[in-house]
Amino acid sequence: MRAFWTMTKTNCKLLLRSIGFLLCVVLLPVGASALHMVQTSDNYADAHGGVAQIQDMDSTVIMDTNHVSVIFIDAAKDELSELLLQSLAAEDWCSVGHYRSDPLSSDELKALVQDAYDRSFLAGVVYIPDDFSEKLMKGENPSLVILNGEKDGRFDLLKRKINANLSVIAGCALSAESPSQAVSRAKTAFENLPSVHTIVTGNSHALTETQMNQLRDIGYAVAVLSLAFVLTGCFVANLVVTESDNKSLLRIEMSGVTMIKYVASKALTAVMVTLLQTAVVAAATAVFVGTDVGIPFGSYLLLIGMMGLIYNWMALVFGLFFQNTTFAVYASFGVWVFSNLLAAVYFDFVTLPDWWEKLSLLMPQKWVMITAEMLMKGQNGAYTNYFIASAAFLLVILTAGYLAARLSDNAQKE
Repeated sequence: MRAFWTMTKTNCKLLLRSIGFLLCVVLLPVGASALHMVQTSDNYADAHGGVAQIQDMDSTVIMDTNHVSVIFIDAAKDELSELLLQSLAAEDWCSVGHYRSDPLSSDELKALVQDAYDRSFLAGVVYIPDDFSEKLMKGENPSLVILNGEKDGRFDLLKRKINANLSVIAGCALSAESPSQAVSRAKTAFENLPSVHTIVTGNSHALTETQMNQLRDIGYAVAVLSLAFVLTGCFVANLVVTESDNKSLLRIEMSGVTMIKYVASKALTAVMVTLLQTAVVAAATAVFVGTDVGIPFGSYLLLIGMMGLIYNWMALVFGLFFQNTTFAVYASFGVWVFSNLLAAVYFDFVTLPDWWEKLSLLMPQKWVMITAEMLMKGQNGAYTNYFIASAAFLLVILTAGYLAARLSDNAQKE
């Protein structure tokens, strides 16, 4: 066993002497934590429960698919226009954004909202003209412009509700002497309307709006952190390649160390690297984001650490198999790219085809997201499922690593 521990200690010392390794251990987790923090910034408009005031249409992103999302482009900027969007925001199935604007032509309006359409999931955009209140007080049609968001099939429902609320406001404005009086009467009218509330059927453990945002934030952080673990795993793989090139592997075997012990030593090195990197993730997340990430902080670190070990070992296996650091990096990076794509960590708010959902279960990131969601819902078996899935990944990877090492050893003897 002395040779085993000597190899492990030597591997760790060599890694800690590498500037590139230390940068990957520190900078990428810090970057992931910073990205986690960015996801909760004002650019991601969360309008449910009120009206989200949008300052810049060029940077606005709305990804709320649980509610019917709409942006009001308000050129009137007065009491009656404010009342219209407030009446819609009062509905618990609506998500309302408010952007105050100068008067716009049709072409200017389309140009203004095009980027927001491309980045967001909107049921529609409503333009309120500058003469909105004036026409209402005269009993004329205010000529709202309602643009279809196309990505959300609930546009017709939204349009009918806007027209219904507009009719209430128009009726009150017609009999009022001033806009303020019209607003007062319309508020009373809306209060007297029957209230309709959304209820959840089938799944009593539906996520709240805050939990949905937290789960999405975890997905973005996981995407970057998995890359951090892949790259540090490539440094461990480089140790294998270097030993193979220097014929150290053959000399190690001649000293009496079995191939199983050799692979186990490298695997233990990867475990220690994972623990170090997880500690950095813990510190960076606590500083940049805080410990409230939607699930217990210890559980979050456990999920990240297990995923990290999988990717560290995967990169190590590529090093054993290819005996070439460049090929190991290319293969590891390629797997990382496609695994994030298939796991849908970039767009977890999209309904994926059934075949894609099944294929995503082969990706460690997907199990992080599934387990995090189960913990948020308070469901039983979250840890059990995650440990079984992780153990299966690690067993397959470790077996592949042993076989790759045997092949390399035979090749060197020949």
